[in-house]
Amino acid sequence: MTDEVYQNQSGLGNGHDRLFRDEKSVLNHTWTFLPKEAKLHVMNAGDYTYDFELALPGDLPESTYVPNFYTVQYHLKATIERSTFMPNLNLRKIFYVSRQLLPLTPEFLEPVAISNQCKIYTHGDQIPITIRITPLTNSLRVRHLSCTLKEYMICRAAGSAGILNTRPRAHGRVLFSTRDDKFGRVNNAASTQAENFIEWTKVQTIPLPTSVQDLQCDIQNEAIRIRHKIKFVLSLINADGHVSELRAALPITICAVNNSGLPAYEEAWRSLPYDPAAFLALLYQSNNNGNSIQNTNTPVLPSYNSIVENCSLVVAANDPPRYDDIPSCLVSR
Repeated sequence: MTDEVYQNQSGLGNGHDRLFRDEKSVLNHTWTFLPKEAKLHVMNAGDYTYDFELALPGDLPESTYVPNFYTVQYHLKATIERSTFMPNLNLRKIFYVSRQLLPLTPEFLEPVAISNQCKIYTHGDQIPITIRITPLTNSLRVRHLSCTLKEYMICRAAGSAGILNTRPRAHGRVLFSTRDDKFGRVNNAASTQAENFIEWTKVQTIPLPTSVQDLQCDIQNEAIRIRHKIKFVLSLINADGHVSELRAALPITICAVNNSGLPAYEEAWRSLPYDPAAFLALLYQSNNNGNSIQNTNTPVLPSYNSIVENCSLVVAANDPPRYDDIPSCLVSR
Protein backbone atom coordinates (compact mmCIF):
# COMPACT_ATOMS: atom_id res chain seq x y z
CA MET A 1 0.00 0.00 0.00
CA THR A 2 1.43 3.35 -1.01
CA ASP A 3 0.55 6.90 -0.03
CA GLU A 4 0.72 9.73 -2.54
CA VAL A 5 0.62 13.37 -1.47
CA TYR A 6 0.24 16.17 -4.01
CA GLN A 7 0.52 19.76 -2.86
CA ASN A 8 0.44 22.91 -4.93
CA GLN A 9 2.98 25.44 -3.64
CA SER A 10 3.80 28.98 -4.71
CA GLY A 11 7.25 29.72 -6.01
CA LEU A 12 9.41 32.40 -4.50
CA GLY A 13 10.79 33.97 -7.66
CA ASN A 14 8.26 34.52 -10.42
CA GLY A 15 5.14 33.86 -8.36
CA HIS A 16 3.95 30.89 -10.47
CA ASP A 17 2.57 27.81 -8.76
CA ARG A 18 4.50 24.58 -8.82
CA LEU A 19 3.31 21.07 -7.96
CA PHE A 20 4.98 19.20 -5.13
CA ARG A 21 4.58 15.42 -5.21
CA ASP A 22 5.63 12.93 -2.57
CA GLU A 23 4.98 9.20 -2.88
CA LYS A 24 6.03 6.79 -0.16
CA SER A 25 5.16 3.34 1.06
CA VAL A 26 3.26 3.65 4.32
CA LEU A 27 2.65 -0.08 4.79
CA ASN A 28 4.35 -3.07 3.25
CA HIS A 29 2.62 -6.38 3.76
CA THR A 30 2.38 -9.38 1.45
CA TRP A 31 -0.64 -11.67 1.35
CA THR A 32 -0.08 -15.08 -0.24
CA PHE A 33 -3.37 -16.50 -1.44
CA LEU A 34 -1.95 -19.45 -3.40
CA PRO A 35 0.78 -21.59 -1.85
CA LYS A 36 4.05 -21.97 -3.71
CA GLU A 37 4.40 -25.24 -5.57
CA ALA A 38 6.79 -26.72 -8.08
CA LYS A 39 4.11 -26.70 -10.71
CA LEU A 40 2.19 -23.66 -11.80
CA HIS A 41 -1.38 -23.04 -10.69
CA VAL A 42 -3.85 -23.27 -13.51
CA MET A 43 -6.84 -20.98 -12.98
CA ASN A 44 -9.87 -21.40 -15.15
CA ALA A 45 -12.02 -18.52 -16.25
CA GLY A 46 -14.18 -17.07 -13.46
CA ASP A 47 -14.15 -14.86 -10.38
CA TYR A 48 -11.89 -15.66 -7.44
CA THR A 49 -12.29 -13.90 -4.08
CA TYR A 50 -9.65 -13.81 -1.35
CA ASP A 51 -10.41 -11.96 1.88
CA PHE A 52 -7.67 -10.07 3.69
CA GLU A 53 -7.50 -7.71 6.67
CA LEU A 54 -4.81 -5.53 8.21
CA ALA A 55 -4.85 -2.73 10.79
CA LEU A 56 -3.57 0.65 9.60
CA PRO A 57 -1.37 2.97 11.67
CA GLY A 58 -3.29 5.62 13.58
CA ASP A 59 -1.12 8.54 12.42
CA LEU A 60 -2.01 8.28 8.73
CA PRO A 61 -3.50 11.43 7.19
CA GLU A 62 -7.03 11.15 5.87
CA SER A 63 -7.74 10.97 2.17
CA THR A 64 -8.17 14.56 1.04
CA TYR A 65 -8.91 16.22 -2.27
CA VAL A 66 -8.70 19.99 -2.72
CA PRO A 67 -8.73 20.83 -6.44
CA ASN A 68 -5.52 22.42 -7.68
CA PHE A 69 -4.07 22.67 -4.19
CA TYR A 70 -3.82 19.55 -2.02
CA THR A 71 -4.49 15.83 -2.60
CA VAL A 72 -3.87 12.73 -0.48
CA GLN A 73 -4.54 9.33 -2.09
CA TYR A 74 -3.94 5.72 -1.06
CA HIS A 75 -3.29 2.88 -3.51
CA LEU A 76 -3.48 -0.85 -2.95
CA LYS A 77 -1.25 -2.87 -5.27
CA ALA A 78 -1.90 -6.49 -6.25
CA THR A 79 0.64 -8.62 -8.18
CA ILE A 80 0.17 -11.95 -9.94
CA GLU A 81 3.52 -13.67 -10.51
CA ARG A 82 3.61 -15.79 -13.63
CA SER A 83 6.19 -18.01 -15.27
CA THR A 84 9.70 -16.84 -16.02
CA PHE A 85 9.16 -15.81 -19.58
CA MET A 86 5.80 -14.10 -18.99
CA PRO A 87 5.40 -10.65 -17.40
CA ASN A 88 3.69 -10.32 -14.04
CA LEU A 89 0.25 -8.77 -13.77
CA ASN A 90 0.05 -5.65 -11.58
CA LEU A 91 -3.07 -3.79 -10.58
CA ARG A 92 -3.56 -0.69 -8.41
CA LYS A 93 -6.78 0.38 -6.75
CA ILE A 94 -7.48 3.68 -5.02
CA PHE A 95 -9.30 3.43 -1.68
CA TYR A 96 -10.47 6.02 0.82
CA VAL A 97 -9.05 6.38 4.34
CA SER A 98 -10.93 8.37 6.99
CA ARG A 99 -11.28 8.53 10.75
CA GLN A 100 -14.67 7.51 12.11
CA LEU A 101 -16.33 7.50 15.51
CA LEU A 102 -17.59 4.40 17.25
CA PRO A 103 -21.35 3.73 17.01
CA LEU A 104 -21.79 4.17 20.79
CA THR A 105 -19.97 7.50 20.95
CA PRO A 106 -21.88 9.99 23.18
CA GLU A 107 -22.03 12.47 20.29
CA PHE A 108 -24.39 10.07 18.48
CA LEU A 109 -26.61 9.31 21.47
CA GLU A 110 -26.99 12.59 23.37
CA PRO A 111 -29.83 14.77 22.02
CA VAL A 112 -29.24 18.41 21.19
CA ALA A 113 -32.05 20.96 21.44
CA ILE A 114 -31.68 24.41 19.91
CA SER A 115 -34.40 26.96 20.61
CA ASN A 116 -34.60 30.67 19.96
CA GLN A 117 -38.03 31.50 21.34
CA CYS A 118 -38.23 34.98 22.84
CA LYS A 119 -39.95 35.37 26.20
CA ILE A 120 -42.18 38.41 26.74
CA TYR A 121 -41.68 40.88 29.61
CA THR A 122 -43.19 44.25 30.45
CA HIS A 123 -42.15 47.37 32.32
CA GLY A 124 -41.19 46.83 35.95
CA ASP A 125 -40.69 43.05 35.64
CA GLN A 126 -37.84 41.12 37.23
CA ILE A 127 -36.01 38.76 34.84
CA PRO A 128 -34.42 35.82 36.70
CA ILE A 129 -31.60 34.12 34.79
CA THR A 130 -29.89 30.91 35.89
CA ILE A 131 -26.36 30.54 34.53
CA ARG A 132 -24.87 27.04 34.63
CA ILE A 133 -21.51 26.32 32.98
CA THR A 134 -19.66 22.99 32.99
CA PRO A 135 -16.00 23.10 31.85
CA LEU A 136 -14.61 20.03 30.08
CA THR A 137 -11.17 20.46 31.67
CA ASN A 138 -10.03 21.38 35.16
CA SER A 139 -7.31 23.73 33.92
CA LEU A 140 -9.72 26.55 33.03
CA ARG A 141 -10.00 29.57 35.33
CA VAL A 142 -12.60 32.33 35.24
CA ARG A 143 -11.61 35.99 35.15
CA HIS A 144 -15.08 37.52 35.27
CA LEU A 145 -18.66 37.15 34.07
CA SER A 146 -20.55 40.16 32.73
CA CYS A 147 -24.26 40.50 31.95
CA THR A 148 -25.69 43.41 29.94
CA LEU A 149 -29.22 44.32 28.79
CA LYS A 150 -29.10 46.42 25.62
CA GLU A 151 -31.71 48.14 23.50
CA TYR A 152 -31.11 48.31 19.73
CA MET A 153 -32.86 50.83 17.48
CA ILE A 154 -32.58 51.00 13.68
CA CYS A 155 -34.51 53.77 11.92
CA ARG A 156 -34.86 55.14 8.42
CA ALA A 157 -36.11 58.58 7.32
CA ALA A 158 -39.71 58.61 6.06
CA GLY A 159 -41.27 61.24 3.82
CA SER A 160 -44.67 61.90 2.32
CA ALA A 161 -43.99 59.51 -0.55
CA GLY A 162 -42.82 56.71 1.71
CA ILE A 163 -39.44 55.54 2.87
CA LEU A 164 -36.53 57.51 1.45
CA ASN A 165 -33.44 55.81 0.09
CA THR A 166 -31.22 56.81 2.97
CA ARG A 167 -28.78 54.76 4.97
CA PRO A 168 -30.33 53.26 8.13
CA ARG A 169 -29.21 54.84 11.36
CA ALA A 170 -28.47 52.52 14.26
CA HIS A 171 -28.54 53.51 17.90
CA GLY A 172 -28.14 51.46 21.04
CA ARG A 173 -28.11 52.01 24.77
CA VAL A 174 -27.33 49.94 27.84
CA LEU A 175 -30.30 49.47 30.20
CA PHE A 176 -28.58 47.23 32.75
CA SER A 177 -25.03 46.01 33.27
CA THR A 178 -23.27 44.00 35.94
CA ARG A 179 -19.95 42.21 36.33
CA ASP A 180 -19.02 39.38 38.70
CA ASP A 181 -15.28 38.97 39.32
CA LYS A 182 -15.79 36.07 41.77
CA PHE A 183 -17.84 33.82 39.50
CA GLY A 184 -16.49 30.26 39.41
CA ARG A 185 -13.81 30.72 42.06
CA VAL A 186 -15.81 29.29 44.97
CA ASN A 187 -17.03 26.38 42.85
CA ASN A 188 -13.52 25.74 41.57
CA ALA A 189 -12.00 25.60 45.06
CA ALA A 190 -14.67 23.24 46.40
CA SER A 191 -14.52 20.94 43.37
CA THR A 192 -10.72 20.82 43.34
CA GLN A 193 -10.53 19.78 46.98
CA ALA A 194 -13.20 17.12 46.58
CA GLU A 195 -12.02 16.12 43.06
CA ASN A 196 -15.61 16.13 41.91
CA PHE A 197 -17.38 17.30 38.79
CA ILE A 198 -16.89 21.05 38.26
CA GLU A 199 -19.96 23.21 37.68
CA TRP A 200 -20.20 26.99 37.82
CA THR A 201 -23.66 28.28 38.71
CA LYS A 202 -25.17 31.71 39.32
CA VAL A 203 -28.65 33.26 39.49
CA GLN A 204 -28.80 36.82 38.13
CA THR A 205 -31.90 39.03 38.37
CA ILE A 206 -32.31 41.88 35.89
CA PRO A 207 -34.82 44.62 36.87
CA LEU A 208 -36.62 46.33 34.02
CA PRO A 209 -37.33 50.09 34.15
CA THR A 210 -40.90 51.16 34.85
CA SER A 211 -40.83 54.26 32.65
CA VAL A 212 -41.61 54.06 28.93
CA GLN A 213 -38.89 56.63 28.29
CA ASP A 214 -36.25 54.42 29.89
CA LEU A 215 -37.50 51.20 28.24
CA GLN A 216 -39.28 51.12 24.89
CA CYS A 217 -41.41 48.27 23.58
CA ASP A 218 -40.32 46.09 20.69
CA ILE A 219 -41.40 47.68 17.39
CA GLN A 220 -40.87 46.64 13.77
CA ASN A 221 -42.28 48.60 10.84
CA GLU A 222 -41.05 50.33 7.70
CA ALA A 223 -39.53 53.24 9.60
CA ILE A 224 -38.07 51.78 12.80
CA ARG A 225 -37.11 48.53 14.46
CA ILE A 226 -36.53 48.19 18.20
CA ARG A 227 -35.34 44.98 19.85
CA HIS A 228 -33.69 43.94 23.11
CA LYS A 229 -30.97 41.42 23.95
CA ILE A 230 -29.30 40.15 27.11
CA LYS A 231 -25.60 39.58 26.44
CA PHE A 232 -23.21 37.45 28.47
CA VAL A 233 -19.41 37.53 28.33
CA LEU A 234 -17.39 34.87 30.19
CA SER A 235 -13.66 35.62 30.30
CA LEU A 236 -11.50 32.50 30.75
CA ILE A 237 -7.82 31.82 31.35
CA ASN A 238 -6.41 28.66 29.78
CA ALA A 239 -3.66 26.49 31.24
CA ASP A 240 -1.01 28.26 29.13
CA GLY A 241 -2.16 31.69 30.32
CA HIS A 242 -4.04 32.56 27.14
CA VAL A 243 -7.17 34.65 27.70
CA SER A 244 -10.31 33.78 25.74
CA GLU A 245 -13.93 34.90 25.90
CA LEU A 246 -17.16 32.97 25.58
CA ARG A 247 -20.04 35.14 24.36
CA ALA A 248 -23.78 34.47 24.21
CA ALA A 249 -26.86 36.58 23.42
CA LEU A 250 -30.41 35.95 24.64
CA PRO A 251 -33.16 37.89 22.81
CA ILE A 252 -36.24 39.01 24.77
CA THR A 253 -39.44 40.85 23.82
CA ILE A 254 -40.71 43.92 25.68
CA CYS A 255 -44.47 44.41 25.37
CA ALA A 256 -47.01 46.72 27.05
CA VAL A 257 -49.80 45.23 29.20
CA ASN A 258 -53.44 46.38 29.04
CA ASN A 259 -54.49 47.08 32.64
CA SER A 260 -57.96 48.46 31.78
CA GLY A 261 -59.42 45.33 30.22
CA LEU A 262 -62.05 42.93 31.54
CA PRO A 263 -61.09 40.39 34.21
CA ALA A 264 -59.79 37.05 33.13
CA TYR A 265 -62.16 34.16 32.45
CA GLU A 266 -60.80 32.24 35.43
CA GLU A 267 -61.98 35.03 37.78
CA ALA A 268 -65.65 34.78 36.70
CA TRP A 269 -66.51 32.50 39.65
CA ARG A 270 -65.92 35.39 42.06
CA SER A 271 -69.28 36.99 41.03
CA LEU A 272 -72.16 34.46 41.27
CA PRO A 273 -75.10 34.73 38.82
CA TYR A 274 -78.47 36.07 40.09
CA ASP A 275 -80.73 33.34 41.52
CA PRO A 276 -84.24 34.47 42.72
CA ALA A 277 -84.72 31.44 45.00
CA ALA A 278 -81.38 31.98 46.69
CA PHE A 279 -82.13 35.69 47.07
CA LEU A 280 -85.53 35.01 48.76
CA ALA A 281 -83.92 32.44 51.04
CA LEU A 282 -81.40 35.01 52.18
CA LEU A 283 -84.19 37.53 52.86
CA TYR A 284 -86.20 34.95 54.83
CA GLN A 285 -83.18 34.08 56.93
CA SER A 286 -82.50 37.73 57.66
CA ASN A 287 -86.15 38.28 58.71
CA ASN A 288 -86.00 35.41 61.19
CA ASN A 289 -82.83 36.80 62.71
CA GLY A 290 -84.36 40.27 63.16
CA ASN A 291 -82.05 41.80 60.61
CA SER A 292 -84.62 42.52 57.95
CA ILE A 293 -84.80 45.95 56.42
CA GLN A 294 -88.17 47.70 56.91
CA ASN A 295 -89.38 50.80 55.16
CA THR A 296 -92.26 52.63 56.96
CA ASN A 297 -93.04 54.92 54.05
CA THR A 298 -93.92 52.08 51.67
CA PRO A 299 -96.96 49.90 52.65
CA VAL A 300 -96.57 46.13 52.53
CA LEU A 301 -98.70 44.61 49.80
CA PRO A 302 -100.85 41.54 50.69
CA SER A 303 -100.16 38.20 49.08
CA TYR A 304 -102.43 36.57 46.52
CA ASN A 305 -103.52 33.73 48.85
CA SER A 306 -104.67 36.14 51.58
CA ILE A 307 -106.81 38.04 49.11
CA VAL A 308 -108.54 34.85 47.90
CA GLU A 309 -109.29 33.61 51.44
CA ASN A 310 -110.57 36.89 52.96
CA CYS A 311 -112.60 38.31 50.10
CA SER A 312 -116.24 37.20 49.38
CA LEU A 313 -118.03 37.53 46.12
CA VAL A 314 -120.70 40.24 46.17
CA VAL A 315 -123.40 40.19 43.56
CA ALA A 316 -124.73 43.58 42.63
CA ALA A 317 -128.49 44.24 42.36
CA ASN A 318 -128.33 45.05 38.71
CA ASP A 319 -126.56 41.88 37.83
CA PRO A 320 -128.57 39.51 35.62
CA PRO A 321 -130.23 36.54 37.41
CA ARG A 322 -129.02 33.04 37.17
CA TYR A 323 -130.64 30.60 34.80
CA ASP A 324 -132.26 28.54 37.62
CA ASP A 325 -133.85 31.65 39.20
CA ILE A 326 -135.80 32.64 36.05
CA PRO A 327 -139.56 31.56 36.39
CA SER A 328 -141.29 29.86 33.61
CA CYS A 329 -143.49 32.23 31.52
CA LEU A 330 -146.28 31.75 29.02
CA VAL A 331 -146.16 33.28 25.66
CA SER A 332 -149.57 34.41 24.43
CA ARG A 333 -150.49 35.68 21.07
